[in-house]
Order: sequence, then C-alpha cells, then structure tokens
Amino acid sequence: MKGHAIFVFLISLLTLPGLNGCKEQNQESEPTELVETVQFFCQTPFKFPALTPEAQEIITDWPVFKDFRRISQNLVNIPLEDLKFRSNNLRLQTDSLSVTIPQTLQSPIIDARLLVVTTRISLLNQEAKKSTPDSTVIEKRLIELHQCIDEFILHINEKIEKDRLDQKGVQTMR
Repeated sequence: MKGHAIFVFLISLLTLPGLNGCKEQNQESEPTELVETVQFFCQTPFKFPALTPEAQEIITDWPVFKDFRRISQNLVNIPLEDLKFRSNNLRLQTDSLSVTIPQTLQSPIIDARLLVVTTRISLLNQEAKKSTPDSTVIEKRLIELHQCIDEFILHINEKIEKDRLDQKGVQTMR
C-alpha cells in the first residue's frame, strides 16, 4: 500500500506541471508591439569641396554638375531606403557627367578621377541594395566616396589653374 501511494504521488508530480502548462497555453497572450527601427547612415557631415572662381564659371555651363553636387551633399544622415535611391540617382548623374564634360576640363586626369567617383558610387549602390547590407561597409563606402569627390574637385581646380598659368606663360613669351 505504501508503494502504491508513492507511485500515485510520483505520477501526480509528473503530470501536474504538464496540465498546468496546458492551462497557460489556453490563456490569451498579449499582442507584442513590433517596433520598426530605422538605421541612418553617414552621420559625418560632408562639406562639398570649394571650387575656385574660375572653376565656378565653367561649372555654370555644366548643369549636370550642379545636380551631382546637390545629390552628393544629400548623402548625409539618411535611412537605407533613401540611400538606395540617392546612390542610384548619383550613379546616373555621374554617367551623365562623363558624357557632358566641358571641353576645357577634358583631360586624362579628370577622366580618371571621374571614373574613380563612378566606381565608388557603384560600390556604395551595390552594398546598399543587398538584402542584408552591412552598415560598416556602407559607412566605409560613403567615406571613400566623399574622399574621391574631394580629389575630383581638387583636380578640376588644378586643371583650370594649370591652364590659366599656361595661357599666362604663352602671353608673356610674345
């Protein structure tokens, strides 16, 4: 009799938690609130490099460059969806830049710098469009893009300055 009582006691100990678990499942669970997080990229402000007054004059006749400048300045503190759109738009603008480059700026160094800018934009755009983009890679690509835009503008300024000095040298030789 004692063994039978212990057996019943052990069985009830084993089945009680299982029955209690069923009871908890039947209760309505509170709906969990989903919170959508939006990650912003390029927290570091980007100041578009200054153009010399001579370069400004040439740029006024190059409307695609104005769009390029505006879009590249807007690649700051933006969510991923906007980054996808803007980087693609900037890629298209860069393609247009290479086709419409003014005669006075046509040189191998300007073409090379523009090719680097195009490549950096394409790499950024490629990373942003991944199904699971890596935020550190995107930040790195943005910094690289800003650096190559700085170089591009520097070479525009230098090309115009060199042309001015060359023209001045030709005039003094006469």
